[in-house]
Amino acid sequence: MRQNIRLGTWLGIPVGMNWSLLFLLALFAWELAEFEFPSHAGHASGADWVAGVVGALMLLVSLIAHEMSHSVVARHNGVGVRSITLFLFGGVSQLEGEAHTPGADFRIAAVGPATSLVTAGIFCAAQAAAVAAGAHGLVVATLKWLWEINVVLAVFNMIPGAPLDGGRVLRSALWRHWGDRLRASSAAARAGVGVAVVLIAFGVMAFLYVGITGLWAALIGFFLYSAARGEERYAQVQEAVLNLRVWQAMVQHPPVVPDRTTVADLVSRYLWHYRGDALPVTDDSGMLAGVVTARAVRSVVPGQQGHVKVSQIAIPLDGVPVARPDEPLNALLERMAAHEGHPALVLDADNRLAGIVTLADVERVASFTRGGSARATGR
Repeated sequence: MRQNIRLGTWLGIPVGMNWSLLFLLALFAWELAEFEFPSHAGHASGADWVAGVVGALMLLVSLIAHEMSHSVVARHNGVGVRSITLFLFGGVSQLEGEAHTPGADFRIAAVGPATSLVTAGIFCAAQAAAVAAGAHGLVVATLKWLWEINVVLAVFNMIPGAPLDGGRVLRSALWRHWGDRLRASSAAARAGVGVAVVLIAFGVMAFLYVGITGLWAALIGFFLYSAARGEERYAQVQEAVLNLRVWQAMVQHPPVVPDRTTVADLVSRYLWHYRGDALPVTDDSGMLAGVVTARAVRSVVPGQQGHVKVSQIAIPLDGVPVARPDEPLNALLERMAAHEGHPALVLDADNRLAGIVTLADVERVASFTRGGSARATGR
């Protein structure tokens, strides 16, 4: 999920949000101002709108607290954190790998809903204090809504199906029971698919019998379905490449593109003949500077390809995972996932470029393995 708006660095972790979250916050502010808070039925005052905006912003703070708790506990359990991104359906902590034990997996997952319950308790206590102090109206209504929405956030996230926190808790329990993290991941993902199907069906029925608001549940269901299926495929690929090494999936000695090359020249001189998914990029000194992907090339309008340089669309080197040929492919796959699926550069013992690996390369080798072939070689 891309960060469109940076919200700063909290405890050393870059925090940002996607544009889609602005839509959700605006929707909540509107709903609160027009339907939850109005002093006069059907007419929202300026004070109602101020309270609605404040409520939406405090919800944003609640979401940050939820995700920060995941990240802090992950770091405490030896799992690095790259960033936190908030979006339409909540947030995601970009971890640099998986938990090492079922216990760590449980702690990282469970702390999010627990934090939401603590946040709800704080707002509930604040509401009680405000009432005891003689406050009423918008102050009390806003605090009441904030603790209620945090309870909903906690309960919803504990539904036992990936990618929800409850799905991670389920995975940790199955992992401890079976002693197999990949099998547990697949089972939690399948549970997530089941939860998504129920939500979609509920949303459709609510739309038919209640109104358009039912589509919100269906929309969440479709998102969960897509995410759960993605996690299931990821677990299957992990299992398929469990005993393979990086050299078995990498494209050996790919062409190297100078960063001054235009996208038009990249297409005609490199991609047209190479037909790969990604290429290494070098700077003026010949040092590796990053990776350019076919997807990035497709994002450039054809009429502008002669004016756009590779350096403008390449993934910088600090955003590219690096591997060794004899490293377990499964470990590299985890790092690639932590780097938003970016291709990986493979360096030999002398730190010279030996190859490149994309997710498509890993999936291709995994399909060979699942098909019964135990041998896969780089090109």
